[in-house]
Amino acid sequence: MPLKKVHFATLGCKTNQYETQAMREKFLKAGYEEASRPEDADLFVVNTCTVTGEGDRKSRSVIRRLHRENPGAKIAVTGCYATLNQEEIQKLPGVSFVIANQEKEKIVERVNLDAAGKFCGEGDESESNRYSDLSISFFADRTRAFVKVQDGCDHACTYCKVVIVRGPSRSRAEADILEEASRLAEGGYQEIVLTGIQLGAYGDEWENGLNLTSVLKKLCAVKGLRRIRLSSIDPSDVTDEFIRCMSEEPKICAHLHLPLQSGDDTILKAMKRAYRRDQYLRIVEKLRKAVPDFSLTTDVMVAFPGETEEHFKNTVRVLEETLPLKAHIFPFSAREGTRAADFVGRLTPEVSRERVTALQAVSKDLAMRYKQRFAGRITEVLVENPNEKGELEGHTSNYLKVCFQGDVRWVGSLKKVRLLEAGPEHFRGEVITD
Repeated sequence: MPLKKVHFATLGCKTNQYETQAMREKFLKAGYEEASRPEDADLFVVNTCTVTGEGDRKSRSVIRRLHRENPGAKIAVTGCYATLNQEEIQKLPGVSFVIANQEKEKIVERVNLDAAGKFCGEGDESESNRYSDLSISFFADRTRAFVKVQDGCDHACTYCKVVIVRGPSRSRAEADILEEASRLAEGGYQEIVLTGIQLGAYGDEWENGLNLTSVLKKLCAVKGLRRIRLSSIDPSDVTDEFIRCMSEEPKICAHLHLPLQSGDDTILKAMKRAYRRDQYLRIVEKLRKAVPDFSLTTDVMVAFPGETEEHFKNTVRVLEETLPLKAHIFPFSAREGTRAADFVGRLTPEVSRERVTALQAVSKDLAMRYKQRFAGRITEVLVENPNEKGELEGHTSNYLKVCFQGDVRWVGSLKKVRLLEAGPEHFRGEVITD
């Protein structure tokens, strides 16, 4: 029986979310229907994550849950976890197809090739040096659209498995980026989010002068786009030229996600991060001086092998100096194939949990301190969706979440909102009517 109804499940980063949308459009173009309920699907496509051990666990959990809910459906597993752990995934119940990241652009052909049996898409290692041919024309259930501009990573962080899975940095053709952005703007999207694995490495493999800043300037000229947001960017890739572009182009959102990972130079060196504590602090200081109302979000890894109490306190001090709007705190996870997996000085689970809990508490306090400075301001909010209370939710340019009363027909539009009171999760706001 032909597979005609497909249901998607996505784990992990914005790049994965973009790639799921690209696969969705390929299936729809091939005549498939999207099943909103798992029980109605003939095929599940699970786009997995492997950035941490928890990502692996969640990926397996989703696969098992979907098989329990609909044991008659076939399951195609792709993504970073699937790329390196194909044999392990093949053994999971219900899995019929395991498809590497490089093969996502051919997923429909792979599934149709052997819809009655089991196919393992090994992928071609030479393909890891080529930018995959994936594109989108809309973004399901989103009021902002992601635009992937780059894949792979040239850093060699000792703890990171993603660089092994995704391969070296390679960039998308500028013309394809601009065409996709224009298509999305014509479809009504007023904000796009540029995504990639090492976003700041865009254009590094070329010798034509193209880089992330030059692409940003051209995107700012795309008719209909009101906002351009960047996803995570490595601090070492934030140049003075890039900061000037952010300060000069009002369409570029006043927010960056700059992973810190640690605020201690000894740990940063062991991680093989491409910056040190003082460099990170200078970058944030430059951004705050150049970009009005700049907001910082970040990632912090605790309990890296050898991390002492003093190392941990140095991380706390950096957060206190930079006042991030949000910090994603997570414990070190030994990833197979990485150098850090063999490092001595592994901390106990108890110490790891204590440091995660302590840093989360610090982070929440710092976020409130940062947000309170915006109380009383009037700013534009992209209306994204109604919440369970019947209010509208959205984000400002600098990524403050705001809830307010309004008309559901405003979803997808920009509204002027007065920020009334900062809470742990969001601001209370009121719409300013002309």
